[in-house]
Amino acid sequence: MCDDRNRWYVITGPPCCGKSTAIELLAERGFRVRSEVARAYIDEEVSKGRKIQDLRSDMQRFQCEVMNRAIASERVLDKDQIVFLDRGIPDSVAYFLLHGIPVEPYIKYVRLSKYRKVFYLDPPDNYVSDYARVESAGQRDQLDRLLWTVYTDLGFCIERVPALPKLDRIKYILARIS
Repeated sequence: MCDDRNRWYVITGPPCCGKSTAIELLAERGFRVRSEVARAYIDEEVSKGRKIQDLRSDMQRFQCEVMNRAIASERVLDKDQIVFLDRGIPDSVAYFLLHGIPVEPYIKYVRLSKYRKVFYLDPPDNYVSDYARVESAGQRDQLDRLLWTVYTDLGFCIERVPALPKLDRIKYILARIS
């Protein structure tokens, strides 16, 4: 099933698993990357004076905006170029499920995704929240299960990446791209 996919690689996993660090390290090595859409959206809105609590007060609106931005960002990427994505469109499905948002109206967009491989980063034992990462430890654990299930159920080529030191994780990932 992986053979008809484009050359994009998703780096995913639950909050605080090292996705953004991995993306930054891949960018430093000259790879094209797309940063996390949700964090960019939050940063953009906060810079306009909005409060995070206001952004997240309507979770369906927030999650739909994140998904729409992810879809738009992928439309302009070159399918023949290696690109590493900090989360893919299917991540939105896991967040929709976590927050009780109906998935069916959006699943057609998720099914259009054609990633070469999904690298699923196992989370470390400690969980640290920040201004944009507001999920509880329990929600992180739910997302851990939901994300794996969503990508697996949708038939993506998915590979677990153990909780290694950050440079070892990058070596692990780069040794497994085609």
